[in-house]
Amino acid sequence: MSEPAAQPSSAPDRDALAGSLGGDDSLVLPEFDAPPTDPIPLVQRWIADAFDRGVREPLAAALATVDADGRPSNRVLLLKAVDHDGVVFYGQYDSRKGRDIASVPFASVVLYWRETIQQLRIDGRVERLDDAASEALFATRLRAAQAAATASDQSRPLDGEDALRARFDAAMAGDDPIPRPEGWGGYRIVPEAIELWHGNRDRLHRRLRYTRDGEGWSAERLQP
Repeated sequence: MSEPAAQPSSAPDRDALAGSLGGDDSLVLPEFDAPPTDPIPLVQRWIADAFDRGVREPLAAALATVDADGRPSNRVLLLKAVDHDGVVFYGQYDSRKGRDIASVPFASVVLYWRETIQQLRIDGRVERLDDAASEALFATRLRAAQAAATASDQSRPLDGEDALRARFDAAMAGDDPIPRPEGWGGYRIVPEAIELWHGNRDRLHRRLRYTRDGEGWSAERLQP
């Protein structure tokens, strides 16, 4: 049996890369030692600080859902807002995530910022926004994003890129406002649990979990 080919000297050391943890683990984050009573302003400050520190996609989040049989699915999307009412995102009601939420109205989102080695996880019940809120949300989107939502039956088999492009071009044509598709709208995760995580190169990561407790919150530190 021949010997495996030697890896070129210029190739990255995959073992070293797998064991590395890039980003700034020297952030001063006093909330781990003195957790505030309400986690929402803290979450909002983390997100604002991520923008200020140059995190490339502060609102990109992995959304996990499950279907009626308990089978999970996950995808990365863009959060629209994080406030005291919850976490807002949008999509098509008949997409995979929309069908999952209709069957099991709970979800979890995770935001990970490599630059600062921070992670936010928010779990809770999902509710649809009403039509007025969805209309307002759709109106904030770029025209191309509106046209894409009109042209695509999200998560359905592709009937041909030419046909998809034709629907997109038709939606983009003219200057009239693009109406919100009937099957497109916003969702809100109403938080029941929130976890804040800051990584450390020695792997003694810091974790702070909040759990909904009646009208308030309880906080506890978790082991790495």
